[in-house]
Amino acid sequence: MTTATQSRPRTAIDIRDYVTIAHYVALSVILLVGAWLRLTALNRQSLWFDEADVVVRAQQPLSQVMETFVAPGENGPIYNIMLALWIRVAGISEIAVRLPSAVFGVIALPLIYLLARRIAGSTVALIATGLLAISPYHIWYSQEAKMYTMVVALALASTYALVVALERNQRGWWIAYAAITTLMFYTHVATILVFGAQFLYAIGTWREWPDRRRAWAIAIGALTLPYIPIALWALRVIGGQADTWHPAVTLPAALETFAIKFAVDRYDDDIRIYASILYVVLAVAGIAGLAYWRRREKWWLLISLLVVVPIIGLWLVSLQQSVFSDRYGIVALPFYLILVSAALGWALKRQHLWPLAIVAMIFLVSFAWAPIRDVNRTQSAEKEDWRSAYAWVAERHEPGDALVVMPGYLITTWDYHLQRDERLENIHGFAMGSFTIDWFDESDMMHIMYEEAEGAERIWLVQSPDRAEADDPDLNLETWLEEDGDSVAEHEVNGVRVTLYELDEPLSRW
Repeated sequence: MTTATQSRPRTAIDIRDYVTIAHYVALSVILLVGAWLRLTALNRQSLWFDEADVVVRAQQPLSQVMETFVAPGENGPIYNIMLALWIRVAGISEIAVRLPSAVFGVIALPLIYLLARRIAGSTVALIATGLLAISPYHIWYSQEAKMYTMVVALALASTYALVVALERNQRGWWIAYAAITTLMFYTHVATILVFGAQFLYAIGTWREWPDRRRAWAIAIGALTLPYIPIALWALRVIGGQADTWHPAVTLPAALETFAIKFAVDRYDDDIRIYASILYVVLAVAGIAGLAYWRRREKWWLLISLLVVVPIIGLWLVSLQQSVFSDRYGIVALPFYLILVSAALGWALKRQHLWPLAIVAMIFLVSFAWAPIRDVNRTQSAEKEDWRSAYAWVAERHEPGDALVVMPGYLITTWDYHLQRDERLENIHGFAMGSFTIDWFDESDMMHIMYEEAEGAERIWLVQSPDRAEADDPDLNLETWLEEDGDSVAEHEVNGVRVTLYELDEPLSRW
């Protein structure tokens, strides 16, 4: 009897040990897969305009880059400064400039695990980490030279610090929360909506944390002063005093956009609809699941607010000033996936529901794999292919050629590729002004042409078809080139069209 009695606890312990080992083996595999999806094939796609623009601006003297702390119109200076320092060491290749985003994309995986485990247990944490690891939307921005995965990582870190600070009420965690949240503010102006969700949670659960109120108030005070410069710019945007180019959007359209982006990002319409419906149903069920598990802390309220406030907040601001862009709301993605995972974790523990949870997870993996294979990992161009466009010019240009970029603000794509392809050194590239400016007309256009391309017999017109008409609605530039020359070659790639014109006579103002 004694031997049998003693053997049972050892068997139970062994089983628990095996379960724990299996859990961390699965987590390790998920982290490795997530890292591979983000850190490989970084140069498969050309830099599109936004990426080239941020890289060229990061090459300015550091004193100019530092001015983004006070310059109106900047989304946030932290990423620009980090990138400026990084490229001075690593260079400006596609891999180099995208690597920081990929690293932050990888960092977000253990962060979502830690947060989800804290509020919903290890099973939900494992599922949430897996869903973020294969999220086509998160992978896409992990391979783009912009600040969006950095924002996601900081939003997760800020929320985790807040949760631990509320649970332990230790000074170090409150300081960490204030410091991380300040960094988040200065990474992107829209992250104020993350803090807004956290603040609403504090109000909604005020009675649950009676001995945390003073520490919470001090933390808010510590966040206020650093945020003032960002707030001044945000108020200008909300007040309609800043130029934006985003289209107006209705609430149903905004909700549909995020439902699709958070599920599969970009893919066939049928897959996007089915996937987004499944995600939404699971997210709603996840709220109920979290509410059932942790009634006192009401973590369900915190995570729900972190999904709803950024999305609804962007839409509300857009009612005053059109600033709606789905990428500004990417901070809601990890919290949305936690809700989805909570539903699956809850169902897995129910005798009659666990088969449905398994089937749902199979569908989620299938829905993610299709866009990962056909969009994220494809060999074809999914972003604006400025690299191929300028390579085509490099192969066919002649000495004395001139190149004009339309709209003119896209000139940073030329500035970037001029550094990357030495064959372009013999071409003079310049920007054309915008006809949407009241004082700019055909005479101003010709003044630029004479100043920049005098003596040229051939003109390369490089333009973004989607943007050119907005800056030159009457096609003044193309009309002049057609009237004073002949189109002899044209090459169009994803998002970019290049046309070579041979002029009837060398360009001259005399």
